[in-house]
Amino acid sequence: MSPPRSAFERVAVSLSRGERDALRELAARRSEPEATTAARLVRSGLADAGARLDPPPKRRRGPARDAQPDPERPDAQPVAWLPTAGRAAAVAALIERYPLDLRAALTRDRNDRATAERLAALSVWRDQLDSGAHPDPRVELLFSDELARSGRWLEERNRRRR
Repeated sequence: MSPPRSAFERVAVSLSRGERDALRELAARRSEPEATTAARLVRSGLADAGARLDPPPKRRRGPARDAQPDPERPDAQPVAWLPTAGRAAAVAALIERYPLDLRAALTRDRNDRATAERLAALSVWRDQLDSGAHPDPRVELLFSDELARSGRWLEERNRRRR
């Protein structure tokens, strides 16, 4: 009798030196392991090609590394999408992915917490969509609507600051 098979299987992929460097750079920007970034890219490519995919593996992340626990609430966990140093890369990747919708974010004040938190929340939502966490396609439409709304909100905030 053969041993039971895991729901997920590993595969080897050959990359050129430039492709591997690009993968490493993208993983570093997203503050995640290279394998996670590679799996996300493969899943995205398969979904774009029309493949029906199983749900991705659950993330096994603990609290953000640089988040300090609240001493008054030992049971409280830090909110994963708050703009910590590790989230800056995810926000930058979101702006890079949607340059037209988020063009006003390029001129944002780095100390503007409301903008940073909104963009961080959008980056987490995008990651969830890319990983297949939301099987309902209407969630993608909701994301697109919120992305457009956030872009308009950023443009309006920039106009008011002038």
